[in-house]
Amino acid sequence: MQKQWLKHVLVLGMSLNLSVAAAAEQHAGDIQPWKVGNDIYVNASFFEADFGDLPGGLFNTDDPGFDADTAQGAFGAGNWLRFAGLGTLQFWDGSIWSNTLPNGEHIVIEDVLGETTTFTGAGVTNPVGVIDQLDAAGDLHSHLDFTIFNAGNNPGGSVGAYWITLQIFESAAESLQPIGNASTPFSIFFNRGLSHEAFEFAVESAVSAVPLPSALWLFGSAIVGVMSMVKRRGVALSA
Repeated sequence: MQKQWLKHVLVLGMSLNLSVAAAAEQHAGDIQPWKVGNDIYVNASFFEADFGDLPGGLFNTDDPGFDADTAQGAFGAGNWLRFAGLGTLQFWDGSIWSNTLPNGEHIVIEDVLGETTTFTGAGVTNPVGVIDQLDAAGDLHSHLDFTIFNAGNNPGGSVGAYWITLQIFESAAESLQPIGNASTPFSIFFNRGLSHEAFEFAVESAVSAVPLPSALWLFGSAIVGVMSMVKRRGVALSA
């Protein structure tokens, strides 16, 4: 799996620091952001996960996790690391990616505050969530819950692959105002019942697409657009 993941990174033309990725404190497969100056970086352009890989059931996963890479650059102590959902939910039907979902599927992310972000074929509702609060060293390692639902809003999903796009930014506690610049967008591909080979083919089809789907070039203005749609939430992280 690690070899295949590295192959994808090379396909995207990305540079990966293998010595850092292999460090004992980092978790392979996790989203590993770091910050240098005003800019947030992420260790890859896409990540993979499987629904049903945990005891939570066939339609849930808490992967990939978020594991800040402080060796490359720490965030601000006590600040919040947030995600913003972009674009639409995409589905692989075996031949093409599209935002047409066979049974009204939608993916829900539950953040550390218990708030939910929902991806559908039409867009994203409540797009900004909290990953976690950064510790005194500007570090965090957190896993959020991802669940796929069907049109009846019950856990369930047609066999296939699913694709969502996120962006990460830092803010002061309880504030939606970004501190510095957001990361470039990155993708998460979820396998729902496909064989490993079929899922990898679906991912390859997405990352080699020319041009890439529009969600992936929104990084210049995406956070500004998301902020205009979201009201500040007056909630605090639980201890």
